[in-house]
Amino acid sequence: MPDLLVAGTLHTVDPEKPGATALLIRDGRFARVGTREQCEREARSDLQFIELGEGCAVPGLIDAHGHPLLHARTQTEVRLAGAASEQECIDRVVRFAATLPEGTWVRGSGWDQNLWPGREFPGAALLSAATPRHPVALSRVDVHALWCNETAIRAAGIGASTPDPPGGRILRRPDGTPSGVLIDTAMDVVVRAIPAPGPRETEELLLRSLHVLATAGLTAVHDASAGPEVLAAYVRLAERDSLPIRVYAMINGQGADLDEQMRAWSERRSIGLLGIRSVKLFADGALGSRGAAMSEPYEDNPGNTGLWLLDPRELEERIQRVAAAGYQPSVHCIGDRACALVLEAFTRVPRALRPRAEHLQILRARDVPLLKKSGAIASMQPAHATSDAPWAEERLGHGTERQRGAYAWRQALDAGAPLAFGSDFPVEQFDPREGLRAAVTRKPARGPAWMPEQRLRRDEALHAYTAGAAWAEFAETRRGCIREGLDADLTVFGRDIMAVHADELPGVPVTATVVGGRVVYGGG
Repeated sequence: MPDLLVAGTLHTVDPEKPGATALLIRDGRFARVGTREQCEREARSDLQFIELGEGCAVPGLIDAHGHPLLHARTQTEVRLAGAASEQECIDRVVRFAATLPEGTWVRGSGWDQNLWPGREFPGAALLSAATPRHPVALSRVDVHALWCNETAIRAAGIGASTPDPPGGRILRRPDGTPSGVLIDTAMDVVVRAIPAPGPRETEELLLRSLHVLATAGLTAVHDASAGPEVLAAYVRLAERDSLPIRVYAMINGQGADLDEQMRAWSERRSIGLLGIRSVKLFADGALGSRGAAMSEPYEDNPGNTGLWLLDPRELEERIQRVAAAGYQPSVHCIGDRACALVLEAFTRVPRALRPRAEHLQILRARDVPLLKKSGAIASMQPAHATSDAPWAEERLGHGTERQRGAYAWRQALDAGAPLAFGSDFPVEQFDPREGLRAAVTRKPARGPAWMPEQRLRRDEALHAYTAGAAWAEFAETRRGCIREGLDADLTVFGRDIMAVHADELPGVPVTATVVGGRVVYGGG
């Protein structure tokens, strides 16, 4: 591989060399970081160049929380994002179903009742009448609720006498029959009835997603819950050196096979661009579907305090099992009650394992000391704040303690917590430029900034997408900044992302994505 010299504006995220103007890449690593003259003097004769011009280069951006398989699958389904009503969703489903053989499952995703008049959950009646020849299962935007027609409900064997499962809720009509919406673990019985992709299709779906991520400048992704089939597909791809970007995969730890899965990967923590040393657990559901576990009832749904996807005692026991096996516990926690319980459990986990609070979405001021005491990583997603801003206070109440601690990454950073940013794609857009804008402006699509006191400086946001995310995967000695000897992961932009107006960040072109010295995307 020839040497590669990158010259121009560099944002190294390295306090020792913040003003470097050139770097030399050799054999997959940064061989020299300094001036152009220094780099050219050390370069070999077969030298290639990236001239930054008006652009800039930063350490390879990392999405610290995403779902590649789910992302790729949504590209093959009916897309419901942005639909302004239940009927608009149904119209899209009908058009999509017309392209499929009769009896085939129709899957879709992205609907959000908060965008509809009345903001009420949909039901099965209209959907069933419009799709009599197909079972239909449509995921809510947060992937914590499933809207089904009657055919799908029957295929799953759900009826009026079916009890709510632990950690789930079957929404019902006044007569007790299922209304068509299933929350959290209640979705599982329908999902199990849908044919799963085979090994080759799983590989193809993963590659499709990872290649798209590279076009947005991402050099690595943390897959936040990978089952055995997905982990096996990643291994096959890594062994063939087919992964275009790095993957830090979290073992799905919700099932009965937790110990078996941890044993299976204990001797294979790193294979090529793949790393496996974390286990993902789920404490609660999501705020949008009112499944986040709250200390007090929802402001807009009195009597409902959310759901525990694992019984709190079992959750704490699993966290300890994960830690005892030497894995990093990474726990989904959104509601204030869930966040407090998870952080309390993390105080009994060795700090060397770097426990991760995934989302840490609603953290009351009274619980911030637990964040400090636990040493937990705050793995957060800036775009959640700007997407949820129009309705979040309806759930939390305006001016309440829990609302003031919602999506509060400034609070987490000021508490001394390591901050790692991601997107939770496909729940949100995977593009880190959108995430950077959300982090520094907190401006939703319409209206003023929401809770502007929680905004970050641009350098802090960049750190969370680079050095912070690298720390969250134990890679800080290999990645996260531009420094001699580290892996040559680089994101190159056509304009300087540290100088353009914040509202222009999403439009800054990605001109190159470099992983281990290889240009995996060239800005075409």
